Amino acid sequence: MYEHHQNALDNLVKLLKPDPTILAIVTAGSIAQGKAREGSDVDVYIVVTDDSFKERQQQHQLAYTNHDVCDYPDGYIDGKIINQRFLELAALQGSEPTRYSFLGSTAVYSQISDLDDLLQTISTYPEQNREQNLIDFYSQIYLYAFYFAGEAAKKDNPYLLSHSVSNLVLFSGRAILAINRQLFPCHKGLMDAVQDASNKPENFIQMANDLLSAPNYEKCMDLAKVMLGFHDPGISFEQAVSLFVSNNEWNWIDHEPPLADR
Repeated sequence: MYEHHQNALDNLVKLLKPDPTILAIVTAGSIAQGKAREGSDVDVYIVVTDDSFKERQQQHQLAYTNHDVCDYPDGYIDGKIINQRFLELAALQGSEPTRYSFLGSTAVYSQISDLDDLLQTISTYPEQNREQNLIDFYSQIYLYAFYFAGEAAKKDNPYLLSHSVSNLVLFSGRAILAINRQLFPCHKGLMDAVQDASNKPENFIQMANDLLSAPNYEKCMDLAKVMLGFHDPGISFEQAVSLFVSNNEWNWIDHEPPLADR
């Protein structure tokens, strides 16, 4: 870690430690992973009491930014406010991007016992989800490549084609990461993560980028065929349709629908 990043963390602890609602300060992102550039911001999770979290949540104040504790050009603290329950839930059922955000995380200040052990549990790849994820990811590949991209071409619908292409690349990338037992970082970090994966189809990155920059139905089918040749998900197209409906169209049955579908 660069000295000025450590200084920023020390200053943050000094500033927040007197607040009795602050239970812990945890490193995150590139700082925690040892990948920070000299000018990187400092990502942290700030763990607060349940009452403080509830109050902040009601006021939509779960983001924390501080420029004053950083003594380097354009430096700032980029924080998220959470409670201990968030950490416990993340260890049990956290999304892969949430788990990824805790890779290498350590507590620079804590009143929570065994916090570092909990952080390590959160960032562990969720093996129990892997097989079902692969089946679900491949059902998305089937439908976006062989149905929706075709419909987009047939109806000259650029929005549907763009949507199909981005999802085809997303779920192909997700499948590659799952095969390699690597966490999905986020959309911003997807292609870099896939590039680093040791086991992937030859020329996948080039094919994906070419499809994204000049999309058409034929390229969608080509990428899907490469992915199906790379890994056999063990499902038919008809089964993929059923899985797609459950995951995309009926995802409101057991919980609130995602924002895009409300």
